Amino acid sequence: LDSSGEYKPGFLQGNNYWLGNQEQCLDTINRYPLPIAKQQILNNTIYRNPQEEFPPFKVNYFVINFKHNSTLQYHINFGNEDFVTLGLCLPASCSMNDLNLILEKIFRDRAFFVNDLYSVDFKLVEVKNLKYNQRELFKDAIFFICILALTFSMMIIGTTYDIFVHQKYFIVTDKTTANMKNISEEMEITFLHRESRTGQILMCFSIYTNTKIILNTKLNADEIPVLHGLKFLVMSWLIILHTVFFMLDYVDNKTSILKRTLNFFVHVSINTVVPVDTYFFSSGLLVSYLYLKDKMDKRKVTSTNYKEKLNEFFIHVIKRFIRLTPAYMLMIGILQLNSTWYDKNSHFPTDMHNCAQYWWKNLLYINNLFDSDRMCMIWSWYLANDMQYFIIATILLILSTIYFYMSVFILGTLLIGSIVLTGYISYSYEYIPTTIFNKTHTHFFYSIFILFLSHYNILYLKHFFQETVILCWCFGSACNIFALIGLYKRNVSILYSAIYVALSRTLWAIGIAWIVIAC
Repeated sequence: LDSSGEYKPGFLQGNNYWLGNQEQCLDTINRYPLPIAKQQILNNTIYRNPQEEFPPFKVNYFVINFKHNSTLQYHINFGNEDFVTLGLCLPASCSMNDLNLILEKIFRDRAFFVNDLYSVDFKLVEVKNLKYNQRELFKDAIFFICILALTFSMMIIGTTYDIFVHQKYFIVTDKTTANMKNISEEMEITFLHRESRTGQILMCFSIYTNTKIILNTKLNADEIPVLHGLKFLVMSWLIILHTVFFMLDYVDNKTSILKRTLNFFVHVSINTVVPVDTYFFSSGLLVSYLYLKDKMDKRKVTSTNYKEKLNEFFIHVIKRFIRLTPAYMLMIGILQLNSTWYDKNSHFPTDMHNCAQYWWKNLLYINNLFDSDRMCMIWSWYLANDMQYFIIATILLILSTIYFYMSVFILGTLLIGSIVLTGYISYSYEYIPTTIFNKTHTHFFYSIFILFLSHYNILYLKHFFQETVILCWCFGSACNIFALIGLYKRNVSILYSAIYVALSRTLWAIGIAWIVIAC
């Protein structure tokens, strides 16, 4: 009984975890005492016989998940907030069917004391046997485990090939170039002979070379250094945000945590919208900036060859798909394996079936168009949005090389439409951010705005007067501050919320855009 869970204080604030003690339950049949002094053991057992205290049968730890309908508990619109998790230490001979029948009768008869205490009814969801079964865990994951093993093998082979074969292809020679004005000496890396296609494939898996590329801090002349600083700061911000956000599903004082967000500094630091939108901005900026710069550097003449433009579009999309998808699918497989393990060994409910059923939505980059309870790897909505923006931006960029003014008209229409539609949806739903946050149209402004910014930055970049610079810094800072603290006082009208949702991303983009231009 001491190892089984029971209702605990804090139910009104979200404590739905009546877990008991799994380790103690499984240790009740342990007949070997702790390694302490013999005299101490005798003192502990002077009035009892420990051999009579062990259960006459094997025990096992079960987890019962059921829903409650109590209106006394604060409801804050988080997933599984009406789930109660109960741990029970029972004879190992109990079957899942027996427990289902017993518990359904108990819930139906309202036999719990807490039924009257909290004015609540319970509905059984599932009974879980947490007895570790390695064979059961991996029987459905053999195919993915083989893929994972093949990937690691390729990494080992590729790294070995890189160190012992590929690196020996390089030689360093002095190349002297002279002209009529100056003479310079520079180092040139050349190959002794052309590398085979197999070698090029193996090099894709080399840990040695790829790690050097990832950790390389040298920037090319055409890169935008300020974006690297923004990405680092925003990524640190996102890690903190996601730690708090995903932790809320497993804490027993959700209401207390949310009350802390009423603090001004906490509210600013956990604003979930603007750091993600900063990444949308930087992603779209790089796509349009590099495309327009490439067109200008090559001095390409405007062509009306529609077949050539169509091929250009498909080449861009296929390259991006090949670059992202293999690692993306591998991560989904790892998540599915991890979710399966947690489903068999964890007290908490998991969405282990989502990836098995809905992985194809991630493969097509359309998972953000569905409800979160039908999404695999819920945080991957960003990749779906980003891919959709990339496709739309590529179409508009290619179109601008043929029909520039038509492209500008479409950009303007989409820009205004994105703002109006986002505000309208927010007003219609009475501002429910989780309903609209991961939809394409709510962040589409960034893909539009960066096209204008890139075109301006490349074609019309000029030196600003000092007064103009000061004015722009003040205006950009004001835009960012409004986006950060615009909803600090949460008791605002529906109309104000709709205006904020419609304009906050626009203003944040303007502020970030000025930082990019100025720096």
